[in-house]
Amino acid sequence: MKIFLPIGAYYPSQIGGPCNTLYWHSNALKNKGVKVEIVTTSLGIQKGAVAVDKAIVDELGSVYYGSTVSISFTLITQIIRGIKSADIIHLNSLFNILSIISFFYIKFFFPKKKIIWSVRGELSPNALKFSRLKKKPLLFLYKKWCKNILFHSTSEKETAEIKSVFGNVKTVEIPNFIEPSKRREDIIKKQFLYLGRIHRIKAIHKLIEGLSISDKFRDSDYKLIIVGKHEERHLDYYQELLELIKSKNLYDKVEWQGHLIGEEKEKIYAESYALVLPSETENFGNVVIESLNQGTPVIASEGTPWSMLKKYECGFHISNSPQIIAENIDKMIDMPEVKYREMRKNATLLLDQEFNIKTQINKWIKIYNNENSK
Repeated sequence: MKIFLPIGAYYPSQIGGPCNTLYWHSNALKNKGVKVEIVTTSLGIQKGAVAVDKAIVDELGSVYYGSTVSISFTLITQIIRGIKSADIIHLNSLFNILSIISFFYIKFFFPKKKIIWSVRGELSPNALKFSRLKKKPLLFLYKKWCKNILFHSTSEKETAEIKSVFGNVKTVEIPNFIEPSKRREDIIKKQFLYLGRIHRIKAIHKLIEGLSISDKFRDSDYKLIIVGKHEERHLDYYQELLELIKSKNLYDKVEWQGHLIGEEKEKIYAESYALVLPSETENFGNVVIESLNQGTPVIASEGTPWSMLKKYECGFHISNSPQIIAENIDKMIDMPEVKYREMRKNATLLLDQEFNIKTQINKWIKIYNNENSK
């Protein structure tokens, strides 16, 4: 069996969670003897970090990085070749140009090829508000030709979003898995952490507003650490956050650390008191499992599929209104040390039991072999 994955960005790029998710996914498949071929761009990769316009080949597949950050003639050639030789094509975006080209090429020239399509949160109502003129005609065409596609979601919420757009199509529900990095034993600091894109859909402004009305936060030594970067097209939101911090007199309580990767990222997870993910919507939220792996509790909004934080007692699943955020920040700050330590133990327990790709990859192999869809 050979799986072909055309992907807009791939490890070592850190442009979004799927870069790592699909890296772990492809490695785990190879460890089970499944051949995997990947075609991707240089988006988010420093010059010289990988060989470009040349397939990096091993006995169970290859990775081809194009030299550009978007589509090129050589990338199109690689996509066509990959589709021809693959048993299954696994797409990972509805609107990335590599997925668009792959989909229409398959439908015109190889209509019997099996497609699995991971929608990666792109069908949430909030996500569909952006670039509507681009997305609407594509969705119209996809609906016409989606009969033989198996759609992949990472949560019940995302399954419902798929069916609301495409109707009664076949879906499979599997969360993102992680190849756990080494767990650190850093000294825990008095800091709450936001890690992710600087984008309005992440509702960082609501987190800042919540902290501004939390007397316990304002009167304590705790800080908010923001890790992430903004794209130029979202500069206005970044500027809005800076103005909000200034207007709420939180300038000395909020620290920006830019984009972190590798051990620097793992360290900031491990030394933080809790991660806060206040997003309006998330199909999954890779930052949650990365945080849990380092034993750091999580406060996640109800726009995310993380109700199991309550079940495992390793965090809170809450409304992202500033008032509710403030109440739960207060709760964390007031938490007895014994209970907090128990939450950290429960965090790693949740990760190990539910999201370790080494023990969970067989679920995907069954899907590739036509099992467990609905």
